Amino acid sequence: PADSVQIIALPDVNELILPTIQQSGPSVLVPDGAYRLRSTQPVTVYQYNPLQYQVGNTFSFTNDASVLLPVNTWTGSYRVVSRNHWVIQGFNLPGFYAVTASQDGTTVTITPSATGGTVFAGGGVQANGAGVVMLDEGDVLEVVTASAGGQPDLSDLTGTLIEADKPVQVIGGHKCTRVPINVEACDHLEESIPPLETQASEYIVTAPLIPTQPMPKVEMVRVIAVEDNTMVSYDPPIGGPTMLANAGDYFEIALNDQDFQITAAEEKKIIVAQYMVGQNGGGNSGDPAMTLAVATEQFRDYYLVHAPTNYEFSYANVIAPDGATVDVDGMNIGNWTPIGNTGYSVARVTLSNAGDGNHRFNGDQKFGVSVYGYGQYTSYWYPGGQDLEVIQ
Repeated sequence: PADSVQIIALPDVNELILPTIQQSGPSVLVPDGAYRLRSTQPVTVYQYNPLQYQVGNTFSFTNDASVLLPVNTWTGSYRVVSRNHWVIQGFNLPGFYAVTASQDGTTVTITPSATGGTVFAGGGVQANGAGVVMLDEGDVLEVVTASAGGQPDLSDLTGTLIEADKPVQVIGGHKCTRVPINVEACDHLEESIPPLETQASEYIVTAPLIPTQPMPKVEMVRVIAVEDNTMVSYDPPIGGPTMLANAGDYFEIALNDQDFQITAAEEKKIIVAQYMVGQNGGGNSGDPAMTLAVATEQFRDYYLVHAPTNYEFSYANVIAPDGATVDVDGMNIGNWTPIGNTGYSVARVTLSNAGDGNHRFNGDQKFGVSVYGYGQYTSYWYPGGQDLEVIQ
C-alpha cells in the first residue's frame, strides 16, 4: 500500500566482506555482486548496514544508513567521500568505495586524490589507487585503503575521481572508525554519493541533537572541492578554512556544533560531508555516522522518510526558508532557530517510535530534511531526500 514500509533482509555477498579486522584488503571486482530492485510504482529505498539493533537485546555496535539513488539518476562522474584508514592495536580498518555498473561493457577510470593513493591492489586497481576497470551490469568494484602511516593515517580515499562511460553508482564509507580519531568508539560509515552534475555551490549544515540535552552534538564537517581554486565563505562566520587549491582536495572543520551556510565563490561546486562524533564525545549516546549535506537548490516540498523504531532516539533536522510552514505527520513544526543571515531556519524534530517508522513532511516552500538516530555506541544518519537536477 502507499506510504507503507517493507523490510527486506538481504544475505551478505561474501566476496565483498573483508576477511578479518586484521586484514583490510584486497580490493575486489565481484561479478553480479549487487542486488537489483525493481518496482511497478516509484519507491524510496533506504539501506541499513545493518538494521539489527534492539534496545536491551541486540547490540549491533556498528551501523549506518544511506538512501539509494534510482538508476535513472546515475551518471559517470563522482568524487568519493570516505575517511582515513585506521590502524589500532592490530586492527586494520579501511575506508572504502564501491562502484556498481548499470550496463554491460562499462569502463571505469579511477584517478586518486592527493590522499587516495595508498590502497590494497586488486580488481584492476593498482596499489597507487589508479585503475581502468571494465564492469558489466550488476558487477561491483570495491576499493579499500591500505595504511600510509601517521595518526590519523594519511591514507584517505576522499576526493578520488570516479569516471565512467556509462552510468554507475558510487557508495563511500568506512568499515569502522572513530570520529575524531581519539574519541571512542568506532562505527561503520556509508552514504550514497550523488553525481557531480547534481552538486552545487551552496549548502546549509546543521548539527545533530544530543538526546539527553536540548542542545546540538558536535560533529566533524568535510568540504571537498569539485573544481580548482575554490574559495568558500560562511554565514554566520565560524572561523573555518576558506581555500581549496585543487579539485579533490578537502579540509575539515573539527568539533563543530554551529549551524551555518557554506557558499563557494564563483558558483564553483563543492561536496559537504557531515560526521557524527563518537559516544564518548558528548551526549552519552550514538557513535560515528556519515551523511552528505543537500544543496539548497535540491530541496523539495515533500518527503517520506523512515526512522527505525528499534533505536532509542530518532530525529529529523528540518531546514526551511524563514516564514515557511512545514508539518510532519500532519502536525505543524515550530521552534525554529534562524541560521545567521541566510534567510533559513532549522527545527530539530523528535520522531516517534510508535507506528511503522514512516514519517511524512510537507511544506509550502522547498525545504531540506536529514534523519538520524541513536543507540548505545551506534547511530545512523542520512539525507531525507533531494532532487537530483543537473546544476550547470
